Amino acid sequence: MTSILPHHPYYLQDLQWLEKFIHFRCRQTFDDTFAEAFEAIPSWEIAQNPTMPYHALLQSFTQEERIVIVALLANQVHPDLWNAFGKAFEEYGLEPTKMKHLGLSQLTETPYLQATFGTLLFLLGGTKPQEQTKVWKLFTPEAPLNALSVLEWPSAESTPSMNTMLRLSAPVFHQLTTNQVLHPQYSSDFPATLLTTTKTWDDLIVDEETNTLLAQACKWVQYYPQVQQATQGNQRQGYRLLMEGPSGTGKTMAAALLGQAADKPVYRIDISNIVDKYVGETSKKLRRIFEIAEAQDWILFFDEGDALFGKRSEGSSSSNERYANQEVSYLLYKLEEYPGMIFLATNHATAIDQAFQRRFHSWIAFQTPDKYTRAQLWRHFFEKPGYLQLDPAISQAQFRELAEAANVSAAWIEQFYAYCVLQATAKGTNSISAEEMRQYLHWYGCERGHFEYNTAHLFRKQYAYEGD
Repeated sequence: MTSILPHHPYYLQDLQWLEKFIHFRCRQTFDDTFAEAFEAIPSWEIAQNPTMPYHALLQSFTQEERIVIVALLANQVHPDLWNAFGKAFEEYGLEPTKMKHLGLSQLTETPYLQATFGTLLFLLGGTKPQEQTKVWKLFTPEAPLNALSVLEWPSAESTPSMNTMLRLSAPVFHQLTTNQVLHPQYSSDFPATLLTTTKTWDDLIVDEETNTLLAQACKWVQYYPQVQQATQGNQRQGYRLLMEGPSGTGKTMAAALLGQAADKPVYRIDISNIVDKYVGETSKKLRRIFEIAEAQDWILFFDEGDALFGKRSEGSSSSNERYANQEVSYLLYKLEEYPGMIFLATNHATAIDQAFQRRFHSWIAFQTPDKYTRAQLWRHFFEKPGYLQLDPAISQAQFRELAEAANVSAAWIEQFYAYCVLQATAKGTNSISAEEMRQYLHWYGCERGHFEYNTAHLFRKQYAYEGD
């Protein structure tokens, strides 16, 4: 079947198999001389390269589900494939009147045929009612093809009818045709954004205990599937991580880096857009995110998660509180049932419902950096090779003084570094003198409650050139 898009070898093989299967199904159903025992169903090998997005998607479905997916792909990329029915009828001398069972539809103002739901029923169940009844189960709301948002059909139809023209959803079609995962855009219906970082583990400077726990979490995300398999775990869920600590201590960067270690996209959930004042809307938004995430094998990152994972109220008759408890219960269910990984970050771990806490595999506390960690952070940002050239008078000893002078976070130090870059760029150079460093600390620090004036005044001597 060389006519089928030879420049797309990753789905060429599957379209070729579907054409062979059409011949098989036609003979099996309509040819009285056909001996099925001697004519095996064509062998279908997939996922030769499971690291490819195309194969990764198909391998997560059963053969019947894959037939549906590839058939709808053929509708959109190679409708000529459906001529295989006519060729089969001609080659095997089948009764032309039997073609009414095939469910094919003419595409308006084109010479092309299209497979309808009736065509899928024939491919998967022939013409036997008892076999077709099994096929209907593939299209129920809870079945994977629907639950994972693979299919689309007219919204007016709760279930497809015989002449319904089904389509692949946009993300699935994009992944199959381009061999790339389509990252959906943020919207009120999909309040999540892809979390990325250009930083490395060397940029995440934390205390020794937190660093040890992060190393263990990194092992979990890399090897959790193998651990599940080796321990014969019967749970579908993936790894669960709870990170607590003040803002600016590295929780979000850790989530992004762990996603890189797992080689999976991390989607950061906008809690403020999830929690809805209208009854039932929160669960609807969560359900959509979980469905899409499961289909794409994403890591979900709930930042400031106590707004969603908070404690349930007890004994309240308030309808709002009852619905809030229902939403928490729904989240508990998804925490158990979702097969992917979930990261939760919070500034207030005590606000998290204990039922959630028990379901996490790891719990990492991010502390406000102590003076030793702060000294590392000052040196990391200001001494590493980069844009800024510091006055030699700014020494490691003085970075230790800075670390002792103010209890600032890693994020604050990074922001101050960007402020210094701004000031240097504005004056047309990349160098900073000791006196300028003192001024910048005073300007940037005082307005944020750090490095009070008297302290900043002392830095004049610390950062001045010798002899000043």
